Amino acid sequence: MTSKHLQRGALNGGVITLLIGALALGALLLYSAASGYELPFWPAMAVIAVNLVAAGRLVWTVIQAKKQREAGKR
Repeated sequence: MTSKHLQRGALNGGVITLLIGALALGALLLYSAASGYELPFWPAMAVIAVNLVAAGRLVWTVIQAKKQREAGKR
């Protein structure tokens, strides 16, 4: 990936948040499978909540950017 992709927002804060949340949930699942213990409920719920909020924020940002781009064309 070149710096042009970063400048255009291909890898913005929302995407990074989702990636980190997905890695955390994956780590919890791996820990659960390796240790034989059940998945810790509250940490898993916290990771899922962060992912949902980040996904909603990312969608909202994309919608707002599209509206601004369309308003600029007129």
